Amino acid sequence: MSVSFLKKLSALTGVLLAVWIFYLYRLVPHRQEPFAGNVDLARQVLIEDGVQKTRLSKQQAVGWMVLLPSGASLPTDEGTIKGLFSNLKQVQLEDEISERADRASEYEVDASSGLHVTLQDAKGTMLASGIFGKQAPDASHVYFRYPDKPMVYLARGLMRGELGRADPNSWRSHELVSIAETKIQKILLSSGGLKMNLIRVSSETWTLNGKPANMDVVNSLVGTLAHLRGEAFIDPASSPGLSYEKLTYAHVLINGTDAAVDLRIGHLDATQKRYPASVGKAAGLMWLARAPVETILQIKQQ
Repeated sequence: MSVSFLKKLSALTGVLLAVWIFYLYRLVPHRQEPFAGNVDLARQVLIEDGVQKTRLSKQQAVGWMVLLPSGASLPTDEGTIKGLFSNLKQVQLEDEISERADRASEYEVDASSGLHVTLQDAKGTMLASGIFGKQAPDASHVYFRYPDKPMVYLARGLMRGELGRADPNSWRSHELVSIAETKIQKILLSSGGLKMNLIRVSSETWTLNGKPANMDVVNSLVGTLAHLRGEAFIDPASSPGLSYEKLTYAHVLINGTDAAVDLRIGHLDATQKRYPASVGKAAGLMWLARAPVETILQIKQQ
């Protein structure tokens, strides 16, 4: 037997062995986790649902921010963004349901009805991307498709609703004021023609328009203002009569050691028992419950 023949036989055996190994590999199911390995690397998240889009970005020192249609970037709700990443890490693809592109709409994994989630790095380079469709009949799986592939999979690990919505306001923090009580140094409140200038003299002493202030009232005011949260964001389309310029019921300027907040409050919505408020035109409007507003305005009685 010639050396040449043995070399050819050896090469053929190697090829056949490689084919056999590949065949065995295909027979064994392999777990696919589309997002798990990239969640911690993500610095931008794009969420699309039909024509609606939301972009989240992680900015140095301030954390995750959401881009509003106005162009403003505002803080996200910490729990909401953590929930998104936790859910994405758990996504596992199991059975392939279809490989026909024309069936994407049936499973709601097409561009018009699916929820498209994309993770990007700081430069905008895609790290991971997938389209989540409707919930499967067993309620424990959701349909999933890679944007550039026709195959539809059953994905385990979450409900589609747990990924959130492509609505910027649904990702926003509800905090109107985020200044610790101990850091608030000055409060200027204007309402009904009255102006009240509160200044911290020491940790236990404040003055109101130059005179010693009632500390019980001041402590209640400062405690309410610190981390003041709104109930819900106001849709301009549903409240066309409201605008930042029309919030004239009260104006509260809060100065902290390293931050300042300009809070404006509108007149009471008697039907819903709540007040419209805002900390800036670009930030839009929010609803404030009646109780905190009345606590803030108690200082007028001093």
